Amino acid sequence: MKKYALSRFRVSMTMATVSMVSLSLAAQASGYQTPHPVYNNTHKMTVQARASDEVIQGAQNFIENVSARGLAFLQNKNMSEAQRKKEFRSLLTDSFDLQTIGRFALGRHWRQATEEQKKEYMKLFESMVIDTYTQRFGEYQGQQVVVNKARSEGDKDAIVNSKIVSTDGSPDVQLDWRVRYKGGEYRIIDVLVEGVSMSLTQRSEFSSIIQRGGGSIDPLLEKLRER
Repeated sequence: MKKYALSRFRVSMTMATVSMVSLSLAAQASGYQTPHPVYNNTHKMTVQARASDEVIQGAQNFIENVSARGLAFLQNKNMSEAQRKKEFRSLLTDSFDLQTIGRFALGRHWRQATEEQKKEYMKLFESMVIDTYTQRFGEYQGQQVVVNKARSEGDKDAIVNSKIVSTDGSPDVQLDWRVRYKGGEYRIIDVLVEGVSMSLTQRSEFSSIIQRGGGSIDPLLEKLRER
């Protein structure tokens, strides 16, 4: 079990919003009850298949390294906001499978989008994540993340359990990372905060915007451009 100083920003960095519980329920009510497309596993496969012990341990080591890397620039008082933003962009692109996460967040509307819309959406999606959460770097107050253990989830995924420990006596926050091993590399494809999927949270938010716009992706693109 390892500890790393970490800000509350690290919880929200993983595509979260404060109202994650209600949004997740809204996603279910909107019909997103099929197996999670990000995972690309049927229920039967999830039950029967199992990642190797080597992959499971590798996923745990990967999350520990990601945490340590984030800590390096969070604690560096000499770095400017622009430098932190650059470091975060690098961390994000190296550690998260943004293509998979972004496609899932768009849901069934991905198939309806034109190639031009898809390209713009992915560019705006990445910028949204970076711009939104780099603003929270100032919230770092010495919190810690405790990486506990990892378990198999299907034949190529692992769930790495951790928790955020506050320095002010606030309740711990359960933070679980879904890590996929593919092509010899580990990538984060989802994060669960207190059991709630952040990918589903983002998907629900985007779906609401699209539905209010009459089913077109254009209102979502416009909203993302405004950020």
